[in-house]
Amino acid sequence: MTDALALHPPTTLLDALCTCITEKIHPLSAPAVAAGSKLFGAAILLKSDLSVVYADTNQERGSPLWHGETWTLKQFFEIPADQRPDVKDCLFLTTHEPCSLCLSAILWSGFDNFIYMYTYEETHYVFECHGDLDIFNDVFNVREGEVARQASLDGKQGQVRPQYKLRSERLVALSFAEILAAIEDREKQAEYAAKVEAVKKSYGRLSEAYRRNMGVE
Repeated sequence: MTDALALHPPTTLLDALCTCITEKIHPLSAPAVAAGSKLFGAAILLKSDLSVVYADTNQERGSPLWHGETWTLKQFFEIPADQRPDVKDCLFLTTHEPCSLCLSAILWSGFDNFIYMYTYEETHYVFECHGDLDIFNDVFNVREGEVARQASLDGKQGQVRPQYKLRSERLVALSFAEILAAIEDREKQAEYAAKVEAVKKSYGRLSEAYRRNMGVE
């Protein structure tokens, strides 16, 4: 399993991840959302130098299975094998915490990690995309023995939410909030918190077009 924080300083990680979302994912997501897809994007980066191997976005207007993560995985594995890095040498980045479908797809594809910017709560309450939490609750019955952990969305602290194992022999799941918390210098932490918030605010503007597409007020 790979903890990205063991490979790079948190500021280096956030610089690379924010740049990837701003320069690679967002420019793909904007026209896709305008054309009728959802606003979830993903990218695959090399663990060694954090360079972007492949980035893409949701293509659900073509198929409901092509979430940002599953479409990115499909395209990644269509890169010729002799030109494609091993998944064990890669980090998987998602704009939003992966739904049950995408979390499973990431694992079945051989990745031992993923990093996400928005939490399930933000997806549910801010973006009005209710499927992620609803499926966890209604299909997988996570209310049985579910564990409370603090939600990063303001006003939702202490909310009980679906709990997959964030650290295991198979997987390390890492949020932007956790990377920020790993910055020890408080001034530097505040600087990077503002940087992340700016990226989230900019990407979040896509929700206006998404809401219009979905008929959400």
